[in-house]
Amino acid sequence: MAAPATKKTTPTKAPISFSVEMDFTKSTKGTHVYSNDGEGVPVTTLYVKRAAFTGEPPAQITLTVEVSG
Repeated sequence: MAAPATKKTTPTKAPISFSVEMDFTKSTKGTHVYSNDGEGVPVTTLYVKRAAFTGEPPAQITLTVEVSG
């Protein structure tokens, strides 16, 4: 008689979230560029469409990333 099949499980990773303070660097034709070159920062450059902000872009933004599910 064959041995019963065992169910394989894969370890689940804990949800991660982080926030990064980013400084306005420059504007390109269609985007505003924000950056943070700090050591160990998970996001160093972010391009935001110009239409996201009315008027002048803010000098500093906070990027928050949350993993759901």
